[in-house]
Amino acid sequence: MHRPSFVLTVAGICLGTTGAAQTRLPFPEQYRLRVEYRQFHSKLTGQLQHGFGEAAGTDLDVRGDLGIGDKKTWSGLAVLQLKPGHKLRGSITRLDYDGDLAAGRSFVYGETTFVAGNRVVTSLKGNYFTGEYEWDFVQRNWGFLGLLIGAKFVDVDGVIVAEAQPVREVETLRAPIPVAGLAGRAYFGSVSLGGEVSGLVIGERGQVYEIDGTARIHFSDRLAVGAGYRLLSLTGEKAPDRVDLRLQGWTWGVELSL
Repeated sequence: MHRPSFVLTVAGICLGTTGAAQTRLPFPEQYRLRVEYRQFHSKLTGQLQHGFGEAAGTDLDVRGDLGIGDKKTWSGLAVLQLKPGHKLRGSITRLDYDGDLAAGRSFVYGETTFVAGNRVVTSLKGNYFTGEYEWDFVQRNWGFLGLLIGAKFVDVDGVIVAEAQPVREVETLRAPIPVAGLAGRAYFGSVSLGGEVSGLVIGERGQVYEIDGTARIHFSDRLAVGAGYRLLSLTGEKAPDRVDLRLQGWTWGVELSL
């Protein structure tokens, strides 16, 4: 760890410990269990490349070459607060995207050459899971700032079908990814602003990061509604395959604290 980062981390820990002893968290943060359901108006962009053996497939744009469009999906989050500032978090986001178009060019995916002009139908279905431990090293009467340590897990099945040939290519992506990050929330009366950023760089093999920000209106200490924006980026390469995908869009939902 670089020395400036180490110093800042230690300072944050000290400030957080002192603040926890002298101040009281906002009432909405004094919960045992928190659950949240959100609608995610998502847009999937990026490139896919899938070869066979030493052969490299065509670098495909998921929108231009496969016709995958915007999709409304959902996500759920559960947080168990073991004691103030110590939380276990888990979430699931449903992934379900489809494309259907006449191929604008011939391309290679897996062992198959898809011919220009033929109808190509694509399906990407699965789930995106997260599991994390959160330690709030800063706790104040205005809110908190915490450290996240955990893992993200992508489980997606992809199918590309060319009806006129007919051919079918199936590919499965299952990847656990350890991550670290920060999460926080600040309260301004009945309104709160929250956000988090997490990720990991795995050298030349790729990287994953997620940014999520939400503004909430609290009708009580237990019930809130919110809207925000979310971005998930996943990049990976292992010859002859490559993936570079981004999932982003507006969110809205309801949060219940017990």
